[in-house]
Amino acid sequence: MSVGLKPVGDALQTGIQRLRAAGSPTPRLDAELLLAHVTGQNRSWVLAHPEAELNEADAFAAALDRRARGEPIAYIRGFKEWRSLRIRTDPRALIPRPETELLAESAMAEVAARLAHDGEPVVAWEVATGSGAVVVALALAFRSDLELGRLTLIASDASPEALELASENLAEHGVDRLVTLADADLLGPAGGRLPRPGIVVANLPYVTTAEVDTRWGSLAHEPRLALDGGPDGLALLRRLLADLLMRAAPGATALLEIGAGQVAAVAALAPVGASVSVVPDLAGLDRVMRFGLP
Repeated sequence: MSVGLKPVGDALQTGIQRLRAAGSPTPRLDAELLLAHVTGQNRSWVLAHPEAELNEADAFAAALDRRARGEPIAYIRGFKEWRSLRIRTDPRALIPRPETELLAESAMAEVAARLAHDGEPVVAWEVATGSGAVVVALALAFRSDLELGRLTLIASDASPEALELASENLAEHGVDRLVTLADADLLGPAGGRLPRPGIVVANLPYVTTAEVDTRWGSLAHEPRLALDGGPDGLALLRRLLADLLMRAAPGATALLEIGAGQVAAVAALAPVGASVSVVPDLAGLDRVMRFGLP
């Protein structure tokens, strides 16, 4: 081994100790991911080659410094693996969460059901798209329907920076020409320059302002606009649900991700005449609410 070069195994142990001392809840996983990132390898390689020379010691030290300050792994690596997709991530938008996979799956099931039973083209709209992870998944799942004009996909966000990131993710997955992006406040353009959707999908901010103010963990690095749901966490959800009857198509379905313990409060905001049901996640937690409009 060259003089001055540290073996990968030693660097890994140093990284684990550094992140454990910094308070990381997953120091070993974090160190493995960062070491794999700077070496251009995967975690399996890192664990299988402890004797290999580490030529990227400075890059690894810099990555450890960023993680020790609480910066999310997804921002340091520049991507998040989500639903077998590689989604580009940076401080322009919220990092896609595993729990949001249920929202994507619920949206896919709703789109598939509409396509199977409706003779008319389907319009689906993701509000607050952020990184674009959900709409990328939808576009890939229904590419042929989009190309045939049987489905229209719209994704909007109030943040121009988030829309830039969503556009980059759509382009990287080859579906940018199949999705309409809109700089919009919720469903503002619906019924005007954009059609009224039959399916609305949204992962709106539902963290309370007080929680965001603590700025712990990843909350200290992710955009406040994507996190802050107001004093009770329901400010954006309240506005969207109040606007559905006017902005969405008759008989539309809205699928909304919610936070823990919010079911009753969000159900109370349902539009007049709407049906309400809950889709639990694999752990049995209420995660997605479905509103069927009259």
